[in-house]
Amino acid sequence: MANKKSIGQKIRWWWSTRVLGFWRVKVAGKIQRKLAQPADTIVFKQDAKPMPAPKKSGITVILTAYRRAEYLAEQITALRNQTIPPDEIWVWSNRSEEELLDVSELADRVIVANSNFLFWGRFALASLVRTEYVAFFDDDILPQPGWFENCLNTIANGDDGILGGSGVLLPAEGGYASKNKAGWNGLQSTSVTEVDLVGHAWFMRKSYVRYMWIEEPTEWNNGEDIHLSYMALKHGGIKTLVPPHPENNLSIWSCRPDFGKAVGRMKVATYQTQDHRGTRSNIVDKYRADGWKIVAIR
Repeated sequence: MANKKSIGQKIRWWWSTRVLGFWRVKVAGKIQRKLAQPADTIVFKQDAKPMPAPKKSGITVILTAYRRAEYLAEQITALRNQTIPPDEIWVWSNRSEEELLDVSELADRVIVANSNFLFWGRFALASLVRTEYVAFFDDDILPQPGWFENCLNTIANGDDGILGGSGVLLPAEGGYASKNKAGWNGLQSTSVTEVDLVGHAWFMRKSYVRYMWIEEPTEWNNGEDIHLSYMALKHGGIKTLVPPHPENNLSIWSCRPDFGKAVGRMKVATYQTQDHRGTRSNIVDKYRADGWKIVAIR
């Protein structure tokens, strides 16, 4: 486990992630938006190659475009620069109040919807990938170079499951609370941490995505992270885990911390404008009544 930060370390961390990070990402975002021209009616500048044959290896990444699509270019660059790069990068574009972006010159495949399928669309799309592994990232997450290698090493060392970059340990007394976290924005540990659910970034075998659809979600407006983790545990005995996020080695983290915090401040995510805590608590309580043994009571 990581040692407690000193006052000086906390100040430096705050300055790096909240002040410098804000301006670093704000300026970069304005520059990178020029790489993908907006269009109300999408006419793709580039067609995708034919779908590859399935294989028992490799990684396909699924990104989303909604309110912060200008950061896709930086995300895609970070993914191409992984120590174990993905085979393909796909973008699922939900319809929002902003203009749709043609990012066909950046990604390998682009799916544009004239409807907002929220976060469910990307998980449905995952059934079509042809690689052994699939990874998902929220639009305010920038993986560091060794993240995929970190995930694959975690699995190779015997900790297979639904892997993620920001894990939540639910309170024993019931309901939902995210105060107890592990990962890039929580406990920074040199070990694998078992959690109840993960968000922000997911990495898993493609075969595990099917657990998402075994039962109808309790809510369609929120809680896909809760639903996936419980369904995988209930129907497959698949645990949810956060790979190591050592304090002294950010190169294997799921997200560069100043990027996640700065982007979230610049253009607010939907979950920050709507209070879903009651909905998420209802989902957790229903699943616990159904038999979900959370980490705190196991």
